[in-house]
Amino acid sequence: MTGRASALFTCAVGIAGIANIAGAGEQSAAYRASGADARLFDQYDNDGYSMAVVALEGAIELHVRVSDAPLESTAPFPTGLRRETALPPAPDRDAFAARLAQGSRTTAEAVRRVLVGVAAEIRYDPDRLRNQDPAAVFSSKRAYCVGFSELAVDLLRRLSIRARTVQGVLRANPGADRYDPQIEGVYHRWIEVFYPDRGFVFSDPAGSVNGVDARYLPFDRRSLRRPGALRLEGLEPPAGALAYDTVRAGKTTVRIRR
Repeated sequence: MTGRASALFTCAVGIAGIANIAGAGEQSAAYRASGADARLFDQYDNDGYSMAVVALEGAIELHVRVSDAPLESTAPFPTGLRRETALPPAPDRDAFAARLAQGSRTTAEAVRRVLVGVAAEIRYDPDRLRNQDPAAVFSSKRAYCVGFSELAVDLLRRLSIRARTVQGVLRANPGADRYDPQIEGVYHRWIEVFYPDRGFVFSDPAGSVNGVDARYLPFDRRSLRRPGALRLEGLEPPAGALAYDTVRAGKTTVRIRR
């Protein structure tokens, strides 16, 4: 692990409990989705994030709410769970994950340290011909969102922390890499981590830890192909502020939900 990996890095309750938390910030937004691939969206809830779906004639509306209320998890680390047997042997990644998480007393702390390490070690590379599996990303130290997420999930699972990748849309400006005007954003990959006492929580290994914002629109199911029959338009732009901490790691600034 390089010196960059040891730097601190910055990409609670469920939404139903936001009103009960003094000082919790909230962000909301609304979008309209149409086309055959709009079926990929459905009601989606996890700790700190909610997306409600309202059916219309020929379209749906997506109403997103995000809270920055602290992640109230005290789940211990090590987790005490048996490691997944399906993981391929990779002593180098085993050792890397163990070094990153060393000294962690809670699962949340271990997750933060692993995502710090991934963000500090891996450089964004838009080359879509580059292999994005964990072994290739760990070796080359280059990836786009798919590789960031695949490696992060791989490392967490090696520590017996449940995690999975999430497909969806990230609303973005026209200058963003792979911007698609039909969705006014980009197709994106990020992750969910499972905390035994809080459930699933979003993180974006390239940009945030334990939280995202109202620009993230997850699919409820896997798309085996790149969606082509989907249109998205903004109805209500993101409103409200999220008080995430920000820390530099190398050349990257990432948000950390407390």
